[in-house]
Amino acid sequence: MARDLEALASCTISRSGVADLPSELGALGPRWSVDGPDLKLELRGPMTRTGAVAAFAGALADEMDHHPTIVVEYGGLTLRIHTHDEQAITVIDLVYAARLEQWLRANGWA
Repeated sequence: MARDLEALASCTISRSGVADLPSELGALGPRWSVDGPDLKLELRGPMTRTGAVAAFAGALADEMDHHPTIVVEYGGLTLRIHTHDEQAITVIDLVYAARLEQWLRANGWA
């Protein structure tokens, strides 16, 4: 069953598999995609904005004890995340992405 962004962000963190990844991905919005084993976010914008995203994404990763790969380059940011023990996208990845997406929307990333 697909959840909205708020419900997804509020889920209990778990490393279990995802029953309906396409529906859950839909709750995150169009800037998120699946690329191989990773849940992927791509943003374009000035480094002052993408740097702030990287800082928040890092703080969120520390809070959740999760480990995304974040690359900040001139003009953009790419973030990739999956559950390393499972080599797959799990619930914790979707919760991380939903919380990051909430922050993005609250901070002017339409």
